Amino acid sequence: MEVDKINKKEPKAVELREFVWEAPEYERKEKAKSWFIIPAIIAIAICVFALLTDNYLFMVLVLMSFFAFYIYANKPPRTIKFKINEKGIEVDNRPFEFEHLRSFWIFYNPPLEKTLSLRSRKTFFPYLRIPLADESPTEIRKFLLNFIPEKKHQESLIDIWMKKSGF
Repeated sequence: MEVDKINKKEPKAVELREFVWEAPEYERKEKAKSWFIIPAIIAIAICVFALLTDNYLFMVLVLMSFFAFYIYANKPPRTIKFKINEKGIEVDNRPFEFEHLRSFWIFYNPPLEKTLSLRSRKTFFPYLRIPLADESPTEIRKFLLNFIPEKKHQESLIDIWMKKSGF
C-alpha cells in the first residue's frame, strides 16, 4: 500500500505567474553600403542575362526582388510585446495556446543569444522564435515545463545563414 502511494505522482500545483516584456522583433545589424555590393552584382548579372535572352518580365522580377531585399535589409525592427501565462503565449496580442504547441527549447548563449523557440503543430510555420530580452530563462523554463515538454530544437539553415551573413 505504501509503495502505491510513493509511485503515484500528484499533479504539480502551478504557480500563477505572468511574464510580460517587450523586445525588437529581430536584432538589427548596421549594414555598410559594401554589404550590398555582391547581391547588386548578382542582380545586375542576371538582368544582363535576361536582356540578352529578351526576357524582360524576368528582368523586372529580378529588379523588384533586389529592391525588396534592399528595403527589408534596411528596415528597422518593430517592438513587439510578449506575454506568457497559464493560458498560453501571446506575441503582439496574437495568442498561442499550449495545446497547439508541441515543445519548447531555450537557446542560451550569453551575451549573444537568449531566445525561446516554440514548436507548434502547424505544418508550414512549425517554429516560433521569441527573444527573451531581460527575462530570466530559468524562470520561464520552470514555468513552461508545467504545460509543454522541453525538447532540443535545431537551428534552421535560414537562421544560421542569416546570422553568418549579418542579415
